[in-house]
Amino acid sequence: MNRNAMRLVQVLFIAGAAALAYSFVASARDGELRKSCTSVCAMAPAYAGGDRMAPDFELATVGGARFRLADQRGKTVVLVFWNTACDACKKQMPGLRQLAAVFRHDPRFEMLAIAVDESEAEVKAVLEQHTGVTDPFAVALDPESEIVLGRYGTKLFPETWVIDPGGVIRMRFDGPRDWSGSMAMDLLRNVSRGATCPMTVESMVARGPGAQICHEAAR
Repeated sequence: MNRNAMRLVQVLFIAGAAALAYSFVASARDGELRKSCTSVCAMAPAYAGGDRMAPDFELATVGGARFRLADQRGKTVVLVFWNTACDACKKQMPGLRQLAAVFRHDPRFEMLAIAVDESEAEVKAVLEQHTGVTDPFAVALDPESEIVLGRYGTKLFPETWVIDPGGVIRMRFDGPRDWSGSMAMDLLRNVSRGATCPMTVESMVARGPGAQICHEAAR
């Protein structure tokens, strides 16, 4: 084999190796993308993506502690807005209790349920009826809806917000979800490690690579 032929073989070998490596990396990247989007697609947020910072607030919890959102930086925060007259809110309470139990001793996560009710006794009674205990997770009251409506614009319940460790709103869920399932837990773990699905959802319209993955999963 002459020198030119050997060079051609070397070039072809290098090109083939590069193509194989690119294919492997692309496949791994696609697999990671689909992994980060699977739970998002399954949970179907009403809002996702963007760089909107969560409005800060401070409230006293039913147990007497103070909860300030800005103090939770470094954690993934789940905010649940509800009231005691909301049947759909009660429907997801058992799942929220299980989710809180899973993450209770994990410093990467925090949950707060804010009820727009005046009666602490009534809130505790509803929690006990639907979760078996009066304090399944941290609960605060916002009877004048200064936080729930005034800062977050929530009028219908339940509404659940997921805020990443940097304080950015990553997702909002309108209506009840199964928060006890593996998809909910995977979603929160992905948000915690920064593996968010590249998708924006506004006014029920999804855009971005993640939207295509969700579309394919739904077929």
